[in-house]
Amino acid sequence: MGAQLFLERFLWFDAEVRKNRFPNASTLARQCECSAKTAQRSIEFFRDRMSAPLEYDAVRKGFSYSDPHYQIPVLRLSEKELLSLLISKKLLSDAAAGPLSDDLDHVVARLGAILAENVPTKVRPDKTFSFRSIEFSPTNPALFSHISNALLTSRLLTFSYYSPVRHSSTTRTVEPHHLTNYMGTWHLIAFCRLRQGWRDFLLSRISDCCLAGEEFTPRPETRWKPLLTDTFGIFQNPESFPVVLKFSPVRSRWIRGQVWHPDQIAEELPDGSLQLTLPVSHDAEIMMEILKHGSHVQVLEPQRLREKVRDEAEKMSKNNQT
Repeated sequence: MGAQLFLERFLWFDAEVRKNRFPNASTLARQCECSAKTAQRSIEFFRDRMSAPLEYDAVRKGFSYSDPHYQIPVLRLSEKELLSLLISKKLLSDAAAGPLSDDLDHVVARLGAILAENVPTKVRPDKTFSFRSIEFSPTNPALFSHISNALLTSRLLTFSYYSPVRHSSTTRTVEPHHLTNYMGTWHLIAFCRLRQGWRDFLLSRISDCCLAGEEFTPRPETRWKPLLTDTFGIFQNPESFPVVLKFSPVRSRWIRGQVWHPDQIAEELPDGSLQLTLPVSHDAEIMMEILKHGSHVQVLEPQRLREKVRDEAEKMSKNNQT
């Protein structure tokens, strides 16, 4: 993610000036692990573009403020906004869980320590909040870097992709358009030139990945965005269908208020049960959600899905007979 955040330089430099430590380009370069020229340009930007009233003291060989009331923009944030920033950074670091985790932890630790000086709390926000994921597939950091590079530069990717259904791998050349982290697992939304269509690739199933070198023109967002938003879950098919579920009065106490999809319709029935209707395009993922609620949920529609759930439950019963 780069040696340091651009903003961190200003936060640190501002804090040093206010402590009358007379920072200069050399001390900024050492603190932020950048070159002396980069540090000097940062100070010039701070003075010229952010209107910092910096004055150089030849005796102390460093800078001070001619106006002690000056505040850089980030320090004009309210306490609530600063706290929200710290919490968001911490949650993002935990949610990344893999290729970005170490870099984001570094950012949280360094940027958070500086911002925390302006938040009147007794504990460190980055130590107070966390985010946990289970059953996710970790991603190799080098692979993530390759794919991110191709995505940001609109270059073709070639890789071997493993299909657990076929228990085999195929070589794909794709146009990467979007990376999304779903339940802790990274997915690549790309146009597959082999299949001539949009596909969702799990990064954990990709191997032998390399940049093909050729650039491509990104396709309109309207072509791939529906794969992420139109129906329930991450598994997608071209056609969607409504699924109607009925939860028992007991289970409804937990389900009530949950959002399975932005377009869902939740209806509370007189006996205390809850009827949930939502758009779905793939049986597999919704079946997993249904089965985990056991006897506390009924599939009302469609009949085809109702039968599949019933058959799966019968197989589970046979497998668990003593």
